[in-house]
Amino acid sequence: MRPQKQKPYHQRKHFNKKKKKQPLSFDQMLRQFKKKCERAGIIQEVRKREYYEKPAQKKQRKKKEAIRREQLNQERNNTLGRPRLY
Repeated sequence: MRPQKQKPYHQRKHFNKKKKKQPLSFDQMLRQFKKKCERAGIIQEVRKREYYEKPAQKKQRKKKEAIRREQLNQERNNTLGRPRLY
């Protein structure tokens, strides 16, 4: 029989002991909950559905947002790439 190969240091028995987690305080749990809601987009969805928006108003708002995004992109491209000539 071959001798067994020794495990690396981090895989040995004494290394696998897990520490007990302390229970989180209310503030920590609330912070975690808020972060999860923010990442899932729940708050934005609630605000969006708070009031009814007519289809024409929705189109208008989306068009304004698109124009604003385009203007910001143009400003970024102008300031980063080419120097302005006066």
